[in-house]
This record gives sequence, structure tokens and C-alpha cells, in this order.
Amino acid sequence: MPEPYSPKYRDFPLSNLIDSLRLVRVRCRYCKRLHNYQPADLIQIFGDVDVDSLADRMACEAGGRDHGRLDVEAFVPTGREAVGLRIRRLVAIKINHVPVWKEDPA
Repeated sequence: MPEPYSPKYRDFPLSNLIDSLRLVRVRCRYCKRLHNYQPADLIQIFGDVDVDSLADRMACEAGGRDHGRLDVEAFVPTGREAVGLRIRRLVAIKINHVPVWKEDPA
């Protein structure tokens, strides 16, 4: 008996990319910006999430959410690509502390 059809969707977490020396390429279709990231840096920010879910979690730096969804793909740089490839590295994570005040009744 044939197997019933069901989508064979499997999550592909960022941690799987580290083992195979892959990078993550993020491209904005609107302003044509292109950035390459190390998966370990993205794990520090977003956690070990699925590669495809990064398109909803990230926004373009130039226009924010107005530019729409970003194209996110995992790739292995070939020899020709790797020669002049610029990779964005995470230097620090800044957290803004905003005070919230409440007036006590007198």
C-alpha cells in the first residue's frame, strides 16, 4: 500500500549549520542589501531556531519592517565566493534599561 501524502517538513536549526561549516546569507529584496553571518552569532541573539524562521525575526536595518520579509538561506561558500566574502561578526549585545515609574498615592 502506498504511503499517504503528508508534508515532510523538518526543522533545520542553526546548530546544524555549525557542523557543516555553512553560513547564513540574509538579503533585503527592497534595498538590495546583503549580509553573511556565522550561525554561532545568530544563536546568541535568537537562540537555536529554524533557519527559515529567521526571515520573520529579522528586519532590514535601512527600512525596518517596511521593506517586507528578508530572504534567508544557508549556504556553503565555494572557493571563488570565499575569496572576497565579508562576514558580519557579533561584537556585543547592548541592552537598554528603561525605568518605569509609578506614583504612590499620598
